[in-house]
Amino acid sequence: MSDILTTLLLPLMLALMTLVMGMTLEVSHFSRLLGTPGPLLLGLGMQWLLLPLLAWLLIVMLELPTSIAAGVILVAAAPGGATSNLFSFLADGDTALSVSLTALVGLLTPVWMPLAVMTQLHWLGLDSHELSLPLGRTMVQLALIGILPVAIGMGIRQRYRRWVERHQSRLKQLVSLSFMLVLLALVARNLKHLPSLFGPPALAMLLLCTLALTCGYLAARLAKCPEASCRSLAFEVGIQNGATAMLVAYTQLGSEALAVMALLYGILMNIPALALLAWFRKKGRRGAVLSVQ
Repeated sequence: MSDILTTLLLPLMLALMTLVMGMTLEVSHFSRLLGTPGPLLLGLGMQWLLLPLLAWLLIVMLELPTSIAAGVILVAAAPGGATSNLFSFLADGDTALSVSLTALVGLLTPVWMPLAVMTQLHWLGLDSHELSLPLGRTMVQLALIGILPVAIGMGIRQRYRRWVERHQSRLKQLVSLSFMLVLLALVARNLKHLPSLFGPPALAMLLLCTLALTCGYLAARLAKCPEASCRSLAFEVGIQNGATAMLVAYTQLGSEALAVMALLYGILMNIPALALLAWFRKKGRRGAVLSVQ
């Protein structure tokens, strides 16, 4: 059952979620952002540069052992996911920017993530006998669950627009529920390992998410992006796809310990993300009251 869970059901759920996300996209989403590429490029730059810097800052400042540091690196290299789109929507952010950036990073993940992880694991001093990431096979797997479903989803939307628009919310709910069931099964399977991680691993994952959320928002403000774009970029940079990190850990790195750390991140990231969402909503209500006055 465990092999089916990690090698079949987890990749299948990721692919289905990406397919449904693709069904929300049109070529116009990308062409609109090409007209004002600043927020999109800023988000991509923070994904590729800021997150690794934050990961290494935590590794050095907390003096993390290699086993925990590898987990932080893996999570920081993962793309954003559908969860960031949901938080962006709830925070009255720029949803089109959020979905488009998620899709763009996802399309580039098959090349970026294996190279980033492999390079940084080498910096940690891990040789091929300890953790080895097969570059070509990982790229192919991530492309199959990240690029192909988006293209298929966009094609379905173009051909069956009315049907998609009528059933889109139900499809999202169905896929999200199915994915949650898979994650709950993974939690149940690794429940005995989780308590031992509530120490330095939990602190590292909480700080990674908190710092990324904060820095993402502040960097967007400094770049003078619109407030809605700032909120979306905060969540896009601050919330990583722990499921993709789990998939790579299980199927490519062959490390259940790293997969459990990614699972821990997937649980704990909701704490700072919900706190930031509450702050945005409070800020929005306060702004509405002032505008009325």
